[in-house]
Amino acid sequence: MGKDFSLTIYRDLIAEIKKTGFKVFTLKDYFQQQQDAPAFFIIRHDVDRRPEHALKMALIESSFGIPSTYYFRVNKHVCKKDIIQKIAELGHEIGYHYEVVDKAHGDMGLAGRIFDFELAQLRALTDISTVAMHGNPLTPWDNKDFWQHFSLSQFNLLGEAYISIQNPGIFYVTDTGRGWNRAAFNLKDIFSDSSVSILPSVSTTGQLANIICKKKYSKMYLQIHPNRWSWWWLQWYRQLGEDLLLNWMKVLLAYYHKKK
Repeated sequence: MGKDFSLTIYRDLIAEIKKTGFKVFTLKDYFQQQQDAPAFFIIRHDVDRRPEHALKMALIESSFGIPSTYYFRVNKHVCKKDIIQKIAELGHEIGYHYEVVDKAHGDMGLAGRIFDFELAQLRALTDISTVAMHGNPLTPWDNKDFWQHFSLSQFNLLGEAYISIQNPGIFYVTDTGRGWNRAAFNLKDIFSDSSVSILPSVSTTGQLANIICKKKYSKMYLQIHPNRWSWWWLQWYRQLGEDLLLNWMKVLLAYYHKKK
């Protein structure tokens, strides 16, 4: 299946990353020792839904000898012990995709207790050193606000995938909105200009692979949602419908907030 946002196309993208010869770091590696490296990729996956897709992507990356970071939400549909442990065994980093401010409806004391509890659940399965907020466009809260009340050291964490990166030489690209850096459909997956640079909008994964092939950017940070990437046609059309619906909801929400 060669449609964009299929695993066939994802394999092609990973192949182009491999051909550059640049190092590929997990977030843990980056925070520990590699922040001054001259050229690298960071590949991060936010596992929002369908964790079996994450395992498929992890197997592709492993076949190229490429490590990446997988952030798992803690709920019964996503936090699957066997999948998490298989991905960790392949050499990838597992992290916590927290949404505790949403779950606590803005109550920061409750959010702290939920964070501590859910982090312990994941740590019972594998090592957890980094975290990334989940940006639900349908809630009024921003989960990054959690760090205005708590510190990473309180939870023995090395870093957070947004707030801990302060390097404007890194170019960030996300598949939020079923494209690459589609700003109109990206309400919460946002970095400040002073922390990282944002890669210009790219329409297709093939165009992104071409940019990577030319080595125009020596430091790139890719954020990818595994549920968006399919391996057979029925999945692909189902996800296309979900993405189109969610994108229209985001447009309406952005319009509503602008009018307020």
